[in-house]
Amino acid sequence: MDWFAAHAGRTHSTRKGEGSSGLDGSDETTGAVGQDRADRWLAMQLRLQRGRTIVWAPVSLVCGLMAYFALPVDPPIAVSVVMMLVVCGLVLAVLLGRSGVIAVLVSFGLAGFVLGHLGTVSTDTKVLPGSTGKVTVSGWIDEVGPATGKRLRMVVAIDAIKEVKPQHWPGRARLSVSADHVGAHARGDYVRFQAWLYPPLTPAIPGGWNYGRVGWFAGIGAGGRVASALERPETKPDLRRWSDKLAELRAGIADRIRAHLPEREAGFAVALITGERSGLDKDMREALQLSGLAHILAISGLHMSLVAGGVFWLVRALLALWPLLVLNYPVKKFAAMAALAAAGFYLLISGQAIATQRAFIMLSVMFVAVLLGRSAISMRNLAVAAIIVLLIAPQAVLTPSFQMSFLAVMGLIAGYELMGGWQGKLRAGLSARPLYQRAVIYIVVLVVGLSSTTIIASAFTTLPAAYHFNRFAAWALPANLLAMPVVTFLVMPAAVASVCAMPFGLDYLPLQAMAWGLETVQSIAVMVSSWPGATKIAGAMVPQMAFLSGMALCFLALWRGSLRWAGGGLAVMAGFAAIALGPRPDILIERSAATMAARMHEGDLVPVYARRGRFAAERWLLADGDDADLAQAAKRTGWTCAEDSCRGHVKGRSVLWLGRKAKPPQDCRTVDIVVSANPLRRTCGYPTSQQLHIDRFDVWRNGAHAIHM
Repeated sequence: MDWFAAHAGRTHSTRKGEGSSGLDGSDETTGAVGQDRADRWLAMQLRLQRGRTIVWAPVSLVCGLMAYFALPVDPPIAVSVVMMLVVCGLVLAVLLGRSGVIAVLVSFGLAGFVLGHLGTVSTDTKVLPGSTGKVTVSGWIDEVGPATGKRLRMVVAIDAIKEVKPQHWPGRARLSVSADHVGAHARGDYVRFQAWLYPPLTPAIPGGWNYGRVGWFAGIGAGGRVASALERPETKPDLRRWSDKLAELRAGIADRIRAHLPEREAGFAVALITGERSGLDKDMREALQLSGLAHILAISGLHMSLVAGGVFWLVRALLALWPLLVLNYPVKKFAAMAALAAAGFYLLISGQAIATQRAFIMLSVMFVAVLLGRSAISMRNLAVAAIIVLLIAPQAVLTPSFQMSFLAVMGLIAGYELMGGWQGKLRAGLSARPLYQRAVIYIVVLVVGLSSTTIIASAFTTLPAAYHFNRFAAWALPANLLAMPVVTFLVMPAAVASVCAMPFGLDYLPLQAMAWGLETVQSIAVMVSSWPGATKIAGAMVPQMAFLSGMALCFLALWRGSLRWAGGGLAVMAGFAAIALGPRPDILIERSAATMAARMHEGDLVPVYARRGRFAAERWLLADGDDADLAQAAKRTGWTCAEDSCRGHVKGRSVLWLGRKAKPPQDCRTVDIVVSANPLRRTCGYPTSQQLHIDRFDVWRNGAHAIHM
């Protein structure tokens, strides 16, 4: 029996009995009537949740995963064993009818904790313990592609590092390499070269995005920079895999696009079709981000839905031209199979990014529902897709792409469920109306549909965007209203047509149509990004309050009944509280102590230099809610610098920063806080109880530092 319905019935009958117990007095009667109305309202709210347990299961799973990943250290495996035994007991109780929805949700929450723990334990990635000098590396090229500027990004499966002990060899390393050094080498080649290696990157700010964790789950145990040309020794054979053939296919598609389109539009088209964004113009990328159109570049649910949905509609329309076929065969299921195949092919040629894999899983669940005769787009299908994604990759729960994609789809499904009745009434009797009325109604429905889609998607993705990127586009609504019809009805159909026509050499015209649409989108992005206040800086957020806001959004989308609007109010309040109460450190130190920033007397962060540790310093400003660029921030008053050392005062305390070339003073006892990019040892004297020394060894052990005073 569904717990919501059973609880609703018990609540209503109990209160009804209490209301007829014979109490005297008008105040008691009025109170009883009011209580009875409240009980009936609550019972109605609970009855509306009948059969909704499945849609809350992934939310509970996410809570368990978040609880695990929030732990500062990995718990003993015995904790997960005990939790798994509790889960088995709860499942048995549910099967025997002794428990209801609460037991189901608790079991999913505990299973999420166990799933995160098992996913971490089963990831056996070796990490390089420390930075090296120039070493000789041998291994197989696992991936090679453009990165930034004139350099390439190369992932190497390590076979040996000559100057490093074998027990410290990482399994894979992501390296920056010059195109001249790569030469004619390709994926799968066994190569030898010299490189500087270092451990995976740690967060630029304590509690910030952990780049090393992402690489660790992908098997990346080191980073580095190639220092010599790649040689091909004959000691080991090359590897030839199906993925290499797939990479060659993607490269061939990109070459065809570049041969027919100008450089600016070609980079955009290659990003949409193959997922390779390195050729995208830098100014264009910034305009898309400021205008709120950067999501177009991420091949995820939008692109996959347009490709698969377009193929589904086209195949079904073509099959419908044969009445005999329509009357005797399930053409809708044939179209679903064709759309699923098209989505699978798009997944392969687009680089198989995590966001694209999730979108493919979601679409697969929906098209399988069509094949089984069920509704394609529903909260149940979304819930099943979310559970499958988290079972495959539990760490995906921490990524912005997972959070944004599922929140957006959840909000859109809930929004269209609410608007379905209104649109049905508007379309009722449409055929009997005059032509001009039908045209007006169609335009109204189209405009309202596009507007509501953009509003809902923006509302549900603003929270993760602000949390992970510390900014959000203020004019995203008008930008998407102008650009998305072009992307939906011109760019993506032309992209599908061009890829299908490439084997026959007929891709020129579809690519020209795609280029015209992309040029229009670029013009819209540039125009909107030039408007005043195009981007808003959110600053760092309190993780607990941000999580509460996300759960409130889930309640807004998943709960049926008027009580759902309380979730919207709670989401807004918790979101603003997360920003207002966000951490604002007084001193920030880069993970190698190459630079630092302090909150001077005017309350703003002031970096010691503008050209050192640029990435970390830019992240600090964003996390502080500061929209100034790094050069402007470094010009603020507060530091007095000379000979690669800087002095300043923060809240009445003296601070000394020593760069790599600076010579520390013989006695630092006159300074309250000393930060050094080199090991201090005893060169600066022993710190007193009122002093704080942070040197190269401290940041090497613990990464970036934040000091609150």
